[in-house]
Amino acid sequence: MARKATVDVDKVMQMLREGQSTQSVADFFGVSRQAIDLHRRKFIQSGQLVERRAPRRTVTAQESGETGIKGSPASSPAKSAETGTKGSPTVSLDRLIELSIEAFESLKKVPKLEAELEKYKRDYQRAAEQIEQLERAVNKRNEQEARWNLVVPPEGGKTSS
Repeated sequence: MARKATVDVDKVMQMLREGQSTQSVADFFGVSRQAIDLHRRKFIQSGQLVERRAPRRTVTAQESGETGIKGSPASSPAKSAETGTKGSPTVSLDRLIELSIEAFESLKKVPKLEAELEKYKRDYQRAAEQIEQLERAVNKRNEQEARWNLVVPPEGGKTSS
């Protein structure tokens, strides 16, 4: 009877936090990518892992070794998308989509960050007030000590009558 491959969930979490891909983690444990993806989704839902994907890399025809007619390199759609008219650089549609998704994800985080900023401002204000109170208490104590020293002579200076 064949034994099912098991994974160490803590090790999976550590590897994903280090930025390794789901496929590389799956290869490490000898399981399918989908099996690791299930753990990954669970970590993301529980807030233990931030959802981020490795950037997609488009392969041009020249990189993949494809050739066109008469052995010349095929014209690359990725390369033609990178330069527009008159050689001006443009961005590919895939990259625009990725940037839009990143922008929306960032916008979702803004209210939480604003609330956190307000909390830190309140904490700072409370700490500043507490410092002022402590400084006033120290000054009052120093004044009391100075008045006491004026009233009570030092013990070494006692004279007998």
